[in-house]
Amino acid sequence: MKKRLVLAVASGLLTAAAHPPVGAWPLAWVALIPLLFSLEGARARDGFIIGLVSGFVFFVADVYWVVNSMYYYGGVPLWISVPVMCLLAALLACYIGFFGLFVSAASGMPQTARLVAIPAAWTSLEFLRAHVFTGFPWSLLGYTLSDRLVLVQVVDITGIWGLSFLIVMVNCAAFLVIDAFVSKGRRGRRFVPITGALVTAALVVIVVVYGMVRIAQVDNDAAAWRKLRVAATQGSIDQSKKWDAAFRAETIDIYRELTRLAAQDGARLIVWPETAVPFFLGADKAETAAVTSAAKDAGRYILTGSPAYTYNPGTRQTRLYNSAWLIDPSGDMAGRYDKIHLVPYGEYVPMRRFLPFLTKLTAGIGDFSEGPGPLPIGFEGGGIGVLICYEAIFPEIAAAQVRNGAEILVNITNDAWFGRSSAPYQHMGMSAVRAVENRTWLVRSANTGISAFVDPAGRIVKKTALFEKAVITADVGLRSGPQTFYTRFTDVFAYLAMALFAGFVFALLRRKKARRPAL
Repeated sequence: MKKRLVLAVASGLLTAAAHPPVGAWPLAWVALIPLLFSLEGARARDGFIIGLVSGFVFFVADVYWVVNSMYYYGGVPLWISVPVMCLLAALLACYIGFFGLFVSAASGMPQTARLVAIPAAWTSLEFLRAHVFTGFPWSLLGYTLSDRLVLVQVVDITGIWGLSFLIVMVNCAAFLVIDAFVSKGRRGRRFVPITGALVTAALVVIVVVYGMVRIAQVDNDAAAWRKLRVAATQGSIDQSKKWDAAFRAETIDIYRELTRLAAQDGARLIVWPETAVPFFLGADKAETAAVTSAAKDAGRYILTGSPAYTYNPGTRQTRLYNSAWLIDPSGDMAGRYDKIHLVPYGEYVPMRRFLPFLTKLTAGIGDFSEGPGPLPIGFEGGGIGVLICYEAIFPEIAAAQVRNGAEILVNITNDAWFGRSSAPYQHMGMSAVRAVENRTWLVRSANTGISAFVDPAGRIVKKTALFEKAVITADVGLRSGPQTFYTRFTDVFAYLAMALFAGFVFALLRRKKARRPAL
């Protein structure tokens, strides 16, 4: 068991290194091989433990920044924040544990079946992780290829799930070939694994060729789109000052100056980050005028994040929203989007009275309510699909925005909570894939970075550094023409993987039942 656990730990570390900020993406193609060897011939119970250990190592290395957020910005002591991070890592690792259970149980399955079953299992469990208990699809395996332009193009059909499936399939094919050469019992039975490896290699080639063709097609189509000059601002407001009323005027002055610079550079639409306005627009006339006059003075549209609220006098109930407001060049409010996927323990606190120490993480805001749906903000006859903060890691939200008429995606976020950690790089990489899935430009405005422009082929055209005051501008195309397969049908590939996985699980259960001695 000790050797198996060593291999599991190695696999977790290799997988973590394949993700940003290390970004050693070639490791993704081999990172699971040690885990697969550790699971070969293991009992199902041991398989779960092996997978759990590998997953725990990966997630501790991947989401360690939770400690930064809680300790440095939430004021939560280390003796609480470190165990909370470890608990989160352990919960997420359970998905890898179930993967290990399945792989170990499937050791006796025909090799051709395993070549499909193992990727289907991994993809299905990633999809479940993205949806169970509000979902947390952070650092899915496919995101290791987010900046590999030729490979990432296939997501306009399969979504990110297709890349995860392909990576695991390559790992599985390599494992089966190596196992056929090093395992005494399998020497001489190498035809099937070698054939499987060749089929897998052919599939990779198909994905590469598809990517090369699609990049040329997308570039050609996008060249004909109507152009809009857009600016993304980055105020780099310190989180300790952000919700302090004493610094409100200073914060708005910073964004007014960035707006002036953006207007000088010809921007028609100027984007401010999530909650760049640290108060309720419309609640105070003088404070609101300081924001709306920025649009009026520049003669430009401003899209800004700001908290919002509604009050029902009948029930005396106030609802708070994390919102994006569009202000037109005359200084009037032209539209609003309310965030629909809230961050647990970030924007609302389940069991707040039992966990009072987490209140600091939502200082100045309180509990948010969900908005009515992924509805684009109307803009000059088209629509802006807004993704607030980590909504950008949920591909179905971006797809729904484009289905509902968005011509451009805009991600506004405040990643100051992450500090100088790997999280801003991970968040940026995941957000960029939304542009490719839906073949639309993505504009990203982040309080402390990374702000960027991503074209429909996934190229990061411009970007900022972390923790700098900056404004960047670009001419972006407003998408037109047919929607992508992924936009229209969203996660159909993931559902197919889950159907395959369910079928293999059913087959294993039947085989186990058939082996039981009759009474």
